[in-house]
Amino acid sequence: MTGSNVPPAAQARPSGAAGWWVLVGAALAAGFLRAFAQMIYSGALVSMSADLHASQAGIGLTISIYGLCVAGLQIIFGPLVDRYSSKWILAAGMLLFTGASWWGSMAGGLGALLAVRCLQGMGIAAAVAVGVASISDTHAPEQRGRAMGLFTMSNSLGATVAPLLGSAIALWFGWRGDFWALALCGLLVLLLVLWQLPAQPAPAQRVGLQELLQIARRPATAAALAFGFAQYYAIYTYHALLPFMLSERMGAPESWAGGFQALLPLSVTVGSLWGGQLADRHGALRILERCAALGGLAYGLLLIASLLAAPGFSLLWLALAVGMFGVAAGTGFPAQLSLMVDNFPALRATAGTAQLFARAIGSTLAPVLAGVLSQRGGQPLGFGFALLVLLGSSGFGRLQLQRRAVQAGS
Repeated sequence: MTGSNVPPAAQARPSGAAGWWVLVGAALAAGFLRAFAQMIYSGALVSMSADLHASQAGIGLTISIYGLCVAGLQIIFGPLVDRYSSKWILAAGMLLFTGASWWGSMAGGLGALLAVRCLQGMGIAAAVAVGVASISDTHAPEQRGRAMGLFTMSNSLGATVAPLLGSAIALWFGWRGDFWALALCGLLVLLLVLWQLPAQPAPAQRVGLQELLQIARRPATAAALAFGFAQYYAIYTYHALLPFMLSERMGAPESWAGGFQALLPLSVTVGSLWGGQLADRHGALRILERCAALGGLAYGLLLIASLLAAPGFSLLWLALAVGMFGVAAGTGFPAQLSLMVDNFPALRATAGTAQLFARAIGSTLAPVLAGVLSQRGGQPLGFGFALLVLLGSSGFGRLQLQRRAVQAGS
């Protein structure tokens, strides 16, 4: 079977408690834990840099390498999940993540920590592919937007909790305590997967370069990929630059960074709850267009805040800009995933991971590139470049949607 529009064969949808456990397991492993692991020590970047004798760019690389491994390997796991039972792929991934997190608590230098982050990324990449496929399998298209909204919400919730909880753990146990917490989380999710997650039948779909190119070329999915990349680049530019802007230019304590970093994913969580329902009701493409416009406006306000940042600058302005951008981005995320799996139901894991691949590339590039731009021209240069990426993706997305309309009318 090679047709991308043919639904997976023999794909029985669990109902009742079984379907609920599928969603919970997918949300915890592929949503919450993915973001939680990436951002848990973000509030302790300065102290981690001093302890490991690493530069700002080097510490940023520990965030980027994790995202890079998640991005690259989920493209491999996606086709595997489209061919084989997802339960044991997810269990193996969680086992690898748990072991790597325990090793991270003992890392003695930047090199060892980078290796740990690679292994963590491998484990989470398996969870991401399984998570998207499981939601597609257990929810009909007319209900999929809301389910994807809950999935995105769990990811945003992980990013919201991570800076706050990570800062608290680091305050008592140092940044190494954050890796102890990750090992415990990985173990708990592994036990849940083994206990409750059913073995879903796979569509036995072979995936090659032709299918991947088809996903990238279809106008609706191309627009979704562009939006996902740009929004995550902007999000992780904010996460990478905010602690240094608050500390160096506004004179705020380092502990404040955790609260402000949690504000963005919290706003994304709120937007995700609305976005899934709006996508089911009004159409995913229309929601994407509206969110792109609002997100660009909000990030422009954030750029202005970075230009004016100084002791005594109004934190309310910063909070307003961050909240607006988070809601706009979160509202669009469920629509992006729904577009991917709705357009390619027989390649549901591959199409879904392609969307998350685009987001992960954005989150991978942002910390290092934003750090380099900040060192050369200050934080406003980093935020300004992120705004250009957002505006560029919005223009590209509009062109793709116009192309789709022309194709539909011809």
